[in-house]
Amino acid sequence: MRPKVGLALGSGGLRGLTHVGVIKVLEENNIPIDYIAGCSIGSLIGALYSAGLDPDTIIKLGKNLRRRHWIDFVIPQMGIISGERAMATIKLLTRQKSFDQLNIPLAVVATDLISGKEYIFTEGDVAKAVRASISVPGIFNPYEMDGLLLVDGAVLNPTPIDVARRMGADIVIAVDLAHAGTVGNINNMFDVIVQAIDIMEKALFKQREDDCDILIQPAIAHISPSSFDSMDECVELGAQAALSVIPDIQHMLTNSE
Repeated sequence: MRPKVGLALGSGGLRGLTHVGVIKVLEENNIPIDYIAGCSIGSLIGALYSAGLDPDTIIKLGKNLRRRHWIDFVIPQMGIISGERAMATIKLLTRQKSFDQLNIPLAVVATDLISGKEYIFTEGDVAKAVRASISVPGIFNPYEMDGLLLVDGAVLNPTPIDVARRMGADIVIAVDLAHAGTVGNINNMFDVIVQAIDIMEKALFKQREDDCDILIQPAIAHISPSSFDSMDECVELGAQAALSVIPDIQHMLTNSE
């Protein structure tokens, strides 16, 4: 009996198309994906893939969907983007599926501001879970649900290796985007907030990185986390990073049976 493989997809702003390059290479090399645990942009990519969208379709959507499909500015209260437009787009892309309708078991990580604890979605409406997980503090209004005030899961668990393990994964492949930070120019408020969170995430991830079996860290430091213009490069860098570890994954699969 082969070991179960879990994919932990981390946060990283719009550089998250890197995850698609990784998934594409895993598919091309017949690496099974039995579980996905996602945080922030990783939860969105994980949800789309688990809902049945193939990597090429996700890439096309990334290129064709514009800012207006995601961003609806409001008078600042707890954020500058209400999140309603993002919710509608996510519902459309995930075909309004619930977790039990997904092709691959998925866990989505968010953070409750009231309790200060991690909140993990594994049931209910997938779009609501992703909307909560992508809520970068100060950018998106938090997602309010059942007395909870939910924001980006990266505040506590930027690359949810432990979540994938608890789902049942014997081998966990972690895709960490926060390690890179941003070497290029920081151009806007979104970049400032994401960069600050990235710095925090690095410290958090260092405490957990030894828990994964395979670590993928694409070289994306030069790409702005708010850039809509670097999607092809993100996909390619994700693919390159994944290709470099395919022999290690295949060895683990072969020797764990």
